[in-house]
Amino acid sequence: MIKAVVFDFAGTLFGRPTHRWLSPEHLAVLRAPAPYIARMNAAERAVWAARDLTALANRSAHWTLFRLAGLPMTDDIFRRLHDPAFWLPYSDTAAALSAVRPLKVGVLSNVSWNIRSLFARESLPVDAFALSYEIGFAKPSPHAFEAACARLDVEPSECLHVGDDPVSDGAAVQAGLAFARISTAPVGRREPVLLEALASHGIG
Repeated sequence: MIKAVVFDFAGTLFGRPTHRWLSPEHLAVLRAPAPYIARMNAAERAVWAARDLTALANRSAHWTLFRLAGLPMTDDIFRRLHDPAFWLPYSDTAAALSAVRPLKVGVLSNVSWNIRSLFARESLPVDAFALSYEIGFAKPSPHAFEAACARLDVEPSECLHVGDDPVSDGAAVQAGLAFARISTAPVGRREPVLLEALASHGIG
């Protein structure tokens, strides 16, 4: 029996705006980083893998990524990556969080900064956050999902995870959670998909 729903953050509950918040060249690298990751040496790849565990690792990882793409990373560019002003809720986010009640609501995110202020800004109540930089693990590690369940005081078998990434979010299944995958796009372009994902598991 499902007692809690844990949502991914980026691309699931919140997304980037459609207006230009970063240069097209930088955006292209962020959306398709694989060729540049492949050119990283072992130490750089280790930092990239740990980029959501500390702010320092995140800055170093993105500096390396953009350097390999022949692009600068100024303080302003790095600030924009984490600026709450450039993160907006999807049109169906509030309705989805409401539909989950009276079940518990959690957020599990690979992130190196505190996203709680975004939920407060939008008046979106969440029972527990499991943020990678705080719990010391990032998805797809099963420990990340276990930490989210522990913070909600539920067993993995009692929890549904909703996310857009088939690898990092899809690992919920190996951790013992149910999983609902959604499609994603920038805010304003994505269809309302959250309520359907919840309904597919009998919620809402």
